[in-house]
Amino acid sequence: MALVWAFLGIRAFVLGQAAVAVAAGSLIRSDNRALDAALLSLVAAESLLLGRWLVRRKSMLPFRWPIAADYALSVSVLALVPAYIPVAGRVVGWTIWAYPVTLSTTLLVGAALSSLAQALAVSGVLAAAFAVVAVIPVFGDVAWRMTGIANALAFPGMAAVAFLVSRFVRDLASAADIARKRVAELERDRSRALVHDLLVYLQLDRFAEADDQARAVMIAQAQAKHQQLRSYVDGTTHSRNLEERVGAVLELHPSLAVRTEIETGRDVRLAEEALEQLERALDTALANVEQHAPGANVVVSVRPEPGHLAATVRDDGPGFDAASIRQGFGIGDVLGRQLAGIGGSGRVESSPGAGTVVRIVIPMEQP
Repeated sequence: MALVWAFLGIRAFVLGQAAVAVAAGSLIRSDNRALDAALLSLVAAESLLLGRWLVRRKSMLPFRWPIAADYALSVSVLALVPAYIPVAGRVVGWTIWAYPVTLSTTLLVGAALSSLAQALAVSGVLAAAFAVVAVIPVFGDVAWRMTGIANALAFPGMAAVAFLVSRFVRDLASAADIARKRVAELERDRSRALVHDLLVYLQLDRFAEADDQARAVMIAQAQAKHQQLRSYVDGTTHSRNLEERVGAVLELHPSLAVRTEIETGRDVRLAEEALEQLERALDTALANVEQHAPGANVVVSVRPEPGHLAATVRDDGPGFDAASIRQGFGIGDVLGRQLAGIGGSGRVESSPGAGTVVRIVIPMEQP
């Protein structure tokens, strides 16, 4: 739509120039004032219809008949020049309105065609028409000849510029659309993960049936989850410190006996999105331990490896047969698709009686 408004602005400007030319007396120098005025009026009327069509359509792509009609009218305006403009005025006087109007058509076709070769070929016809009516008749005069050739070359030149600028703008707009879609996906995934983790707190029967010690653990866990949700709602900036982020996840699981092994250094640099995915993956892994192996001993290790950060959650619980278990949201999305979206990965290894190991890999920023 930005390209549409840009073209319409240029067309309106050159038509304004034409109105000034007529008011200044350019028709007086014409061989056929009636034809001159009729062509200018036709171009103005056609431009209004073309503008209405483009605004309603909101795009110049793909090339359709109204654009072809504008192109055909421009070719006709140039082809009929000998009928209403004398030879002496074809390089100077007549270009006050006919030349910029037809030149603006090259901007339209350059933005509406799908390849540079097509834009150059179509604008080349306009350049050839201009050369026949304006360059050849004055070819004997060196100054007029060079002026006419330069004007003729402007047709394919402007078409090429319009094509390249249009492609750049469209690529930029496509990138913006992809970025907006990605942000929406990330927010949806984040919301789903928070709801997934919150489901356990809605099982009020667990709280009612628990003893005092278990209730105290549940209350502490709920308070930590409340703080996490409050930070999410308020948009509170999280710390970029890796140990603090891991510690915040561990606070969500106070019932687990967790030993941590965290190795960090100056070379460990993670993007905010990577840190959020790491938190989410660790939270999911610990929630699974809490649900399926509540009495197990857990070791959480985080250490840098070449090009990425590896986090491992290992428990000595009963384990399970991974081949016979259907993947839920936690393993399938949080440890699968969402990690893969940032170039990471998650892997779950387990077998009956041998505990479970969850390995999380997060890409690091380059120094």
